Amino acid sequence: MRLPNFFKHPMGTATTQTSGSPAPADQDSGLADSIAALKTRVDFLEKQLLLLENHHTRGFWHALDIAHEATLASQIINCIICDHAGTRSSYEVLTATCQFNGGRLERYRCPFCDCVFGAEKFLRIDDAMLDLDYRLLYSRYAEGNTTENEVRAFRSLNPQKGPLYINWGSGAWNTTVKDLRDEGYNIWGFEPSAEAPDEYTVRNTIEMTQTIEGIFSNNVIEHFRDPVKQFLDFSALLAPGTRMAHASPCYEYLYEYTRFHTVFLLGRSPEVLASRTGFRVVDFVNDGPYKNCIFEKLR
Repeated sequence: MRLPNFFKHPMGTATTQTSGSPAPADQDSGLADSIAALKTRVDFLEKQLLLLENHHTRGFWHALDIAHEATLASQIINCIICDHAGTRSSYEVLTATCQFNGGRLERYRCPFCDCVFGAEKFLRIDDAMLDLDYRLLYSRYAEGNTTENEVRAFRSLNPQKGPLYINWGSGAWNTTVKDLRDEGYNIWGFEPSAEAPDEYTVRNTIEMTQTIEGIFSNNVIEHFRDPVKQFLDFSALLAPGTRMAHASPCYEYLYEYTRFHTVFLLGRSPEVLASRTGFRVVDFVNDGPYKNCIFEKLR
């Protein structure tokens, strides 16, 4: 057996045979050494790639922090729930550090609707950069399995078998869609960022051709960069009288150490968001870390 030249021993010696017929044991040993050397090289390249990703991500957000800091004092900041406009000094300022190399996170508590929103630097990146940022995140990071809470949010809609329900932001780590379909429910997942785990998960709302009876999510609502627009989009998908259930621990100011959490619906803000988008809050479940707000479409 003759090995190609790119298989090298760690010290750089080629394993290619040039003359004679090696014994089978020598062949096996040479192949094993070459595979081990290749694995060492791949491991090194993987570590180097991760280092480059971390360097790029940290550098990008650090540069934005510097640019953003220079304009903060004079910036007019708009609440993404009630649209209150004011300078930084008119808000309570909350800070954290992003665990995903996203630098300093400065958020604002609105004095009118109570929500906490930001960081502004993340709210202002364009959709193409947002998509890249999420795709890079989910290429290495997976959320924990929260199927139990997702199913609980679904059942809070008092669902019927037959009508269509959408698991919004279904991810690739839960088995909710499969489990509920196995129970006989007509469930589809919608996931624009992570890889779709099955044929019942779509990446575009255009693929939703059937009338939707209800929408539910878990650990998703805190990711909305423009909650008002998102709720108006939900309204366009739903008929009057239908409901949504959005579960999240971020109805309190928790899990603030990631830039991907852009809104925390504290205090009056769920009702304000609902009233601005044609919904009303019909129930709120506060059961330790499981919190679930249920909205009904009015018009």
